[in-house]
Amino acid sequence: MANETSRASIASSLNLGGGLIEIGALTALIGSTTAASLVLGNKGAAGLLWGTMSIFGALSVIKACVAAATPDWLRETLGVRNKETDAAVGLSLDLDSKSLQKKSRLAGAVGVACKVGVRGVVSENAHMTSDTETVEISRHDVYAFDQCTSGILELVPKREATGPFQTHVLIQDAYSRESSTRNAWTDWMAILFSVIKLLELAVLWENGATVLCLISGCCWAFFLFASILLQLLGLSREFSEKVIEREMDIIAGQLPTPIKAGGHHKILLGAPQNVRHSLFWKFAWGLGSGVGTGTIIATYMVLSKQSSRVFAMWTGFQFAWLALRSVFYHFAEGTDRAFHHPILLRKNWKELSIELRSRVRNLVCALSKYQMHAHPRGLYCYDEDLQSMEKSYDMRTNFPLTADLVNSDKVDISIVEIIGDTMLSSACWMFGSKLTGMDLYDSCVLILDINGNKIAIPSARVLTDKAGLPKMDAEAAIGPVFPLRGNSNTGRDILWFYWIPCGDDRWLQVPTTDMKFLGTQTALIVSDVQVTQKLASGDLLVSISEVNHVKEIVQNSKTAFNVLQTLLR
Repeated sequence: MANETSRASIASSLNLGGGLIEIGALTALIGSTTAASLVLGNKGAAGLLWGTMSIFGALSVIKACVAAATPDWLRETLGVRNKETDAAVGLSLDLDSKSLQKKSRLAGAVGVACKVGVRGVVSENAHMTSDTETVEISRHDVYAFDQCTSGILELVPKREATGPFQTHVLIQDAYSRESSTRNAWTDWMAILFSVIKLLELAVLWENGATVLCLISGCCWAFFLFASILLQLLGLSREFSEKVIEREMDIIAGQLPTPIKAGGHHKILLGAPQNVRHSLFWKFAWGLGSGVGTGTIIATYMVLSKQSSRVFAMWTGFQFAWLALRSVFYHFAEGTDRAFHHPILLRKNWKELSIELRSRVRNLVCALSKYQMHAHPRGLYCYDEDLQSMEKSYDMRTNFPLTADLVNSDKVDISIVEIIGDTMLSSACWMFGSKLTGMDLYDSCVLILDINGNKIAIPSARVLTDKAGLPKMDAEAAIGPVFPLRGNSNTGRDILWFYWIPCGDDRWLQVPTTDMKFLGTQTALIVSDVQVTQKLASGDLLVSISEVNHVKEIVQNSKTAFNVLQTLLR
């Protein structure tokens, strides 16, 4: 009799173990896609809660939480990037960050975005009034747009690189507030209905599975708190009464780089910012991944010690929550439908308001910053270049040499600002000019203080790298070296050489000291012949070899600056 009881106990234990193995497999397979989508917020904050109601799909929930909580610049490195996370939160890098992000940039950004906030009072129809102004918050190079933004961009027609300037402004639908209120109530009802989870906790408690009850209860309580907090903060969906003051301006398409001409593109102003970029969502995902991992481990440790009756009841509840979760997923409105039928107004430059023109300028500056990051010369070569523009300057083609300087060989000049090749090429691409990054590779415009007046003079500059000069003995030497544009540099013994036209075949020649150029500098007054001699020697290790090349660069600088001036008027 004792032997039969022992054998029955062993069999029961084996059956329970087999059940655990099967449940473990189901945890990884059943409902995983739905659970991950809900936790990523694709059905609002309520989905974060319902995605974790059942243990089924828990592993996918943890993976989704880890991926979404990981900083964008680290996601690819850790191998947690996937198309589901890209669709939910996108992938972008901060253009102004000086951290490790610059080492994590991927090839081929699909767009540049400027996040803006609105100061002042927003009218009831979600339009800005004369008492409001937009302030740039951050700018990013984008490698994947989230699903909501992608859906809007698909409706914006492409513009060819050399076509006339045009942009599209997103306008809120007249009934968007009503739709937002309806979605908010639906989300609150879904959160409230999740208290049905208490039924499972009560049954487990009554059957003596106290620890299992506490484990399930703590997990549910955490995500309940997180969902309620996100809902109260208005961070459940892309559009709500509390987030209408956050917008995003976008350039999307085949972006230009210093060595590659840009192609077709789209400009969109006023797109909604993804609320899931909020730190509150990041904290919810980060802590949620830990809570989810602890819940799975603790649940299976405790289940192995429970009776078959408790095990069966617990499993039944998980299937019930799985079914309800699927129902919620099917009927809840997705966050990507916030702008399912967006109203897009097409405008040319003259039709834009002063405020919208300023936002377009911010996009040009962001694109310029992106090109600095992508530049073969390296971002460190552009520390002094202008990175934002709000006013135009009077342009002169030559630096005015006074009578007392005609016979001199030196002159002190005051450099106020430097408009570099990336800013010029970005403006040209935006306005359909045929000048490319390679055409403007050595172009610049210097803003000089001349007798108290700030004057813009189109100029030329080249970057020389003495440390990169090839080491050759006398017998192997074959003459001066003129490397093609697009080469990198050592970053050690580098300096800029500037040439500022003075007219009458004369130039101001100024090399930088420790890559510093702003402020007062002493320039040499040189002739065309002297410039050619300097370049032809090959000592500068640059692509140009005579003064005519410098004149061509200055002409391109002038043409590009005229385009840029259009942007500033």
